[in-house]
Amino acid sequence: MATEPTYEFPLQTNSYAAFDAISLRNLIIQRLNDQGILTDQNYIGSNIASIIDIISFSFNTLIYYLNKTSTESMFTEAQLYENISRIVKLLDYKPIGYQTSTLSFQCTAVAGIFESRAYTIPRYSYITVGGIPFSFNEDITFTVPYSNRVIALDDISNRKLLFQGMFREAPLYTAAGDASEVVTIAVSNVLIDHFNIDVYVYEKKTSTWVQYKNVPNFYSEQSYSRTFEKKINSNFLYEIVFGDGINGRKLEAGDIVSVYFLQSSGEQGIIGPGALRLNSVPILYYNRTYANILNDVIPETQQNSVTPSQFRNIIFNNVVGSTTPKDIEDADSIRRNAPYVFKSQYRLVTQSDYESYIKTNFAHFITDVKVFTNWDYTGKYLKYFHDINVNPGGFKQVLFNQIQYADSCNFNNIYVCAVPKVSKGSSLKYLLPAQKETIASNMQSVKMLTTEVSFMDPIFKAISFGIKNGDAINIDAVDYFQLQLFKTINSNRSPNSIKQEAAAVIREFFNPTKMTLGIVFDYSALTNQLLSINGVDQLRTSRSDTEEYFNGLSFFMWNPSYPDLDKQTIVNNITLKEFELLYFNNLSTIDSRITVVEQ
Repeated sequence: MATEPTYEFPLQTNSYAAFDAISLRNLIIQRLNDQGILTDQNYIGSNIASIIDIISFSFNTLIYYLNKTSTESMFTEAQLYENISRIVKLLDYKPIGYQTSTLSFQCTAVAGIFESRAYTIPRYSYITVGGIPFSFNEDITFTVPYSNRVIALDDISNRKLLFQGMFREAPLYTAAGDASEVVTIAVSNVLIDHFNIDVYVYEKKTSTWVQYKNVPNFYSEQSYSRTFEKKINSNFLYEIVFGDGINGRKLEAGDIVSVYFLQSSGEQGIIGPGALRLNSVPILYYNRTYANILNDVIPETQQNSVTPSQFRNIIFNNVVGSTTPKDIEDADSIRRNAPYVFKSQYRLVTQSDYESYIKTNFAHFITDVKVFTNWDYTGKYLKYFHDINVNPGGFKQVLFNQIQYADSCNFNNIYVCAVPKVSKGSSLKYLLPAQKETIASNMQSVKMLTTEVSFMDPIFKAISFGIKNGDAINIDAVDYFQLQLFKTINSNRSPNSIKQEAAAVIREFFNPTKMTLGIVFDYSALTNQLLSINGVDQLRTSRSDTEEYFNGLSFFMWNPSYPDLDKQTIVNNITLKEFELLYFNNLSTIDSRITVVEQ
């Protein structure tokens, strides 16, 4: 047994995290020098110096992995993408990748170029707008009626979407015949749209190309199902996984895999209203493999494709700009969405299932969504119109949605109330018909069989400064009301700096991108933020033409469609209805409606 005394090390229990390889090596050398027994540790190249280096750098490597994984092992705490994506594999959750911007369009055909019959625009054809490509992700079939004038193509106008980007073909892959074979799209630093990856397999036995279907998992697939799973690995590369012959068809040796993916231009691909009309060039996609694939996968009834000259004689236009793209799902989004997907098991049953599915899969053109049962729709949404003495059929959005999407048996409907992202150069209030069609068609394969998807549009509520005159609420006079900030007597701030800070507070509080359905309007929080501005002593809402005033903040809130029937004064916190969306009236001119009074 050793009789030498043990040394006391004056280190905290968590001091290991403070050491790197060099500091640990220096500490070991210092300890050896203090003992005065060995000296070779001070000479680089000596055996003991080499051993110290090995220990120090091995310790540094272990500390690196300890620090990286000790706080990243729990689902609720992981922050690194590669760690949380590994953890949610246990829930069979596959993170959502980049989502490109989309564009709703209208189109007409030039008379004399088309005969009176059906035509098909082949998938992956695209339109360049000033060098920015927008592609069709499916075969688009339309019918041209007989006419000697410009023909409106109602089959596809406002019913289909263009996706920003151009389809590219990944290098062909020859299968080895392994179970659960993986094909990696080995392209880096490229924005690939998550929902526009198509997989085709040239099956050697039949000598034909077959399109495989993307499925969330193989557990419910038959052994012959031509399906694949798609997921993003820790290097942000897409992996295409095929079946094992038990769940999903196993690739045979010699099968050839062709993968087409949509490469986005990112933020640079956003265009404004009318851009398609001004400088667009329609182009049919083509390469030799693609031509062979189309011959095998497109039904004969749809093989009457438009010619390049016919495609160029279709006139495209867009009345609203393209949507903004959505970046790859981060750790917080994965943590929020994974439990919902696991509970739903890729089936839409409850209201939360529908809401989570829509928010996740259509985040590139939706900011918020609520789903209502038929009882909620009639007992809350339609009741709102009856409460203000308005026939719901008089509100054009109700009539349009009922005719376009609801079936004759309304009691089995669920209603999607969604808020669109504001597109470039437009003030879009409601989802476009093409966006609604995309949502409805996408949910057909996962929704309950007895449930039909319909739509209801949000009720917008405007808010602005205003005070009552007795019991009267005069919305027509809203432009005369302003916010007065009384400057503290001994403050040396300029009135203009106080005014600019107050305007910034209000802009941030009513930021349209942060407004959600059924939001709680926190009147108290806004008042406190304004009073917290350095140099502000008190608030007052006043009317410039009559010199009426209210000590404190006072707002008018009204429905712009029915300003005389739905209006109220706000001087405290309120909660909006689940289908109501708040916005500040003329927020861009808020500076002109704030004054600073020097006492």
